[in-house]
Amino acid sequence: MMDKLVKSEVYRFLFENSNDALLLTNPDGHVYRANPAACEMFQRSEEEICTLGRSGLVDLSDPRLAPALEERATKGRVRVELNFIRKDSSVFPTECASAIFQDEIGDIWTVIILRDMTSIKAAEDASRRAQEESNYFAMYDYLTGTLNRRAFISKLHEELSRSRREADPFSILLLDIDHFKRINDTMSHACGDEVLKTVASLLGEKLRPYDTLGRYGGDEFIILLPKTTKQIAQEIGERLRFHIVSSRMKCDHIPISVSISVGLACCDNAPDEEVDALIKRADKNLYLAKQKRNTVFGL
Repeated sequence: MMDKLVKSEVYRFLFENSNDALLLTNPDGHVYRANPAACEMFQRSEEEICTLGRSGLVDLSDPRLAPALEERATKGRVRVELNFIRKDSSVFPTECASAIFQDEIGDIWTVIILRDMTSIKAAEDASRRAQEESNYFAMYDYLTGTLNRRAFISKLHEELSRSRREADPFSILLLDIDHFKRINDTMSHACGDEVLKTVASLLGEKLRPYDTLGRYGGDEFIILLPKTTKQIAQEIGERLRFHIVSSRMKCDHIPISVSISVGLACCDNAPDEEVDALIKRADKNLYLAKQKRNTVFGL
């Protein structure tokens, strides 16, 4: 008798003082007892919880519910993440453990232990978003949204390998904004940033779906043109140049005239040429284009 009384007192203490929500139910979902932690979790009194039953507490649209009930019926216990619903109708995630047991007189019961995972899930989501953001900025330029230099060079190496395997030409365009320093100096760096973003957007409008645009640094952009001969690259460069110089830009409501100079390099008959040498050729041609400004140049 004393052992039974001690056990009863211990169970009562654990039930009432547990930080996890505890529900005593039967397998069909009727709730008989709910501890204080459960009342706090669901924002309801024990009487309300018992009246609602399992179907009034769990999110019935959760696709994990039916398999969890089936596993518990088959194995006698289950541990799963499930969504439940508070009194204010907000849905929240939990770690749920449930087991079926038989009492001394043979009645079948179930116990459900719930741990609110809201803060943990929020931390996981924040960590995932931070990782996604970190991954994004590891590849993309924060200002223009184009590939950054490192990611573009990696892409260029891939294209060079493909070109050699398939014996296909490809071209690159290296360009910068004419008199960009003047824009920064006479207007503002914020204005210069807006020009960079606008130019990147305008370039993207006239590129083919399989072309790749990157920011090479400062006011320089670089473009990869797969399966593109020198002649076609020249035509694309001219199309981009004309689109930029024909577009109206404003900063602080003041019209700005913007043009670009473009250096072209095609990889078609130099099987041993590496990426650095190809970019160096494009850079040399860009230097020659800038002698005239608003020009596309390719030897």
